Amino acid sequence: MPLETIAAELRRRNAWEATDLGMVMVRQWLGSVYAAWFTVALPLFMLLHLVCWGHWWLAPWLMWWLKPLLDRPPLYILSHALFGDPPDRRQFWRALPGLLLRRQAFAALTWRRLGAARSFTLPVTQLEGLTGKARRQRLRDLSYPGRGAAIWLTVIGLHVEIALDFALIALVWMLIPDFIALEFFDLLDDSSQWGQLWLNVVGFCGLSLVEPFYVAAGFTLYLNRRAWLEAWDLELGFRKMAARLAQAGRVATGLAVLALGLGLLMIPVKSVAADVPSRSNPPLPVVEESLMNPLCEQRRVREVELAQASSSIKQVLAETLKEPELHVCEVQTRWRWRDDDSTESPPRSPHDPRPGQWFAATIELLLWLAVGLFIAVAGWWLWRRTPRVSTGAGQRVAKSGPRFVQGRDAIAILPDAGLGDTAWRLWTEGQPREALRLLYQGSLAGLAAQHGLPVRPSATEEDCLRLAAAQLTDSELLGFLHCLTCAWQAAAYAHRLPDAADAHRLCTEWPRHFAIARALSA
Repeated sequence: MPLETIAAELRRRNAWEATDLGMVMVRQWLGSVYAAWFTVALPLFMLLHLVCWGHWWLAPWLMWWLKPLLDRPPLYILSHALFGDPPDRRQFWRALPGLLLRRQAFAALTWRRLGAARSFTLPVTQLEGLTGKARRQRLRDLSYPGRGAAIWLTVIGLHVEIALDFALIALVWMLIPDFIALEFFDLLDDSSQWGQLWLNVVGFCGLSLVEPFYVAAGFTLYLNRRAWLEAWDLELGFRKMAARLAQAGRVATGLAVLALGLGLLMIPVKSVAADVPSRSNPPLPVVEESLMNPLCEQRRVREVELAQASSSIKQVLAETLKEPELHVCEVQTRWRWRDDDSTESPPRSPHDPRPGQWFAATIELLLWLAVGLFIAVAGWWLWRRTPRVSTGAGQRVAKSGPRFVQGRDAIAILPDAGLGDTAWRLWTEGQPREALRLLYQGSLAGLAAQHGLPVRPSATEEDCLRLAAAQLTDSELLGFLHCLTCAWQAAAYAHRLPDAADAHRLCTEWPRHFAIARALSA
């Protein structure tokens, strides 16, 4: 596979990213993929109905059994297009007999037909052409973890295909005019020949919508597994780097040859007499070496001390050091890191910091500003999200009473003592929903007035219960609120009214729980 010509980005993905890449590939070459699919699938669908004339229920089963052969033309198109060689019509028709009749077609329709990872193993058979032991070893190398994702892909594809079949039937049923007396389940009746043919056509449409995407997703799972095992992304990166360096090397070689030629042209021509030293001015001996290099001077002083010593061993050592091979002293100059306490560096004043210190101080200041900003934002967010409870009773009750939005109506309710009687009168007058609404909104107003609960208009019934449970300690009041909330929810959303006895109990108990609120409102 020529990795340099691949049309997708080579990198190691997880299994579901690889399947998404397969969906993108089908959308990229949608026309070619579906042309290859319908070139084989549509004639086969018609041929099976002609062969099974009078027994059309058998045609979809045969179509399902031949799906491994139908998957091969889309894979042929995708594999060539991905690597920069999309086949034309002549190439496709020339390769079609080999795709359908060879490449282990008999095995694909017999003992391998029920393989759950069929889309994942198909590239090994069709593209690599492996058989026998080599194929089994290759599948063992590629299986984990790609095989598990391929099995899930098969399960999901099957369910999506069934869902699309029902969706197509529902779409046709919705487009049928009203004057035609036809129910939805009439479209699922296969008792007649034409009803069976209709269901076969729907099944073929669902199969055609799902199968190319299923094949492409299995192909990209196979490619992703090979990219993990063979490090395709690294190989492609090294190849690009080598090509770039080779091109740069050719340019550098040309520049070096040009510079060498220019350098040869600029060399001045000297006379031979200039190279001959003057007899009147003989070259001075290299005596500055000892002066320039203290190490060489110290070595010569040490040799003199050894020669003048009385010890025979030191004299032999001095004679040995006079050998030409050992009598070499050369000066080497190299860069080294300067110590912090070195006296060679000029002193700096405190007002003259190094440039790196300016940069470090700037970064540190920015970091502290970021930390301070984060703390400020977090504190503001917590302040906004934390419920605030009023402390004074005079602050809890507004002049016009709390205002709540429940349903579509915005009602300002004062939690007075007669609210329970008013609610029961509404119940007896045949308005049970309004009675429960009045009790529930009055309870919210009482909670706000008596306990300072910050009930927001956007809060749901469950939010109000959680807020009350978090801030109230009266278990009897909490039980009453729970019963009232359940009765209101059942009436408002499920249209189920409580018994008259339960409603009367709620109306009579309401003033007892909100008596303090009544006193405050008075």
